[in-house]
Amino acid sequence: MKSFNSIFLKEILLIRRSGYESLFPIIYLFIIMVFFNISLSYVEKIVMQELIPIMIWISCLLICVFNIENIFKDDYEDGTLEIFLIGHQNLEVTILAKVLSHWLISNIPIILTAPIIALVLGIDSQTTLILFISLIIGTPTLSLIGSIAAALTVSLKKNKILVSIIVLPLYVPILIFGTSAVNNSYFQLSYISELYLLAIIFLIFLLTTPIICAKSLKISLD
Repeated sequence: MKSFNSIFLKEILLIRRSGYESLFPIIYLFIIMVFFNISLSYVEKIVMQELIPIMIWISCLLICVFNIENIFKDDYEDGTLEIFLIGHQNLEVTILAKVLSHWLISNIPIILTAPIIALVLGIDSQTTLILFISLIIGTPTLSLIGSIAAALTVSLKKNKILVSIIVLPLYVPILIFGTSAVNNSYFQLSYISELYLLAIIFLIFLLTTPIICAKSLKISLD
């Protein structure tokens, strides 16, 4: 646990030193929503309200794709990953700490901002709550899946496109279940099954991702 905390705090401090990183997701979401409102200004209000949760979910997805490829890249290039292996440190703990820090920096700003945007744009409080819950459950899985792709391609110099090709098909079920839960709430239908499915997918990847990433990184370092 002490190892996890030290690695996690180190990752957060490294990301914060870059300054703009913590604000980028909010700026990105704001830009998407502005263009979304402009392009669909002729659409009826009820239709636009149905599309708002989808746009917020897509924003989270794109933010993950945009910066996930670097989650292991710096440590690979400066030899830190090799030190972890030589020192017999728990690589799985390191991976979980990195994934958690990535999720906090990339998605928490959007998760906290999304309910405000939804309420301002006329979404009811119940649907806004389900949007918030679905993002809390579903977005960590985006970071977990992305870390697998990043680990598989860490030894490649230009891996952004390859990472996107790997993760986007795997992101589709999460996007479907997340948006379906919100839309079902909007139309006063049952949304519990979608939230359960999001939670099950999260638990599966939470248990398997550290092992898969560790194996992939060890192969890259050989």
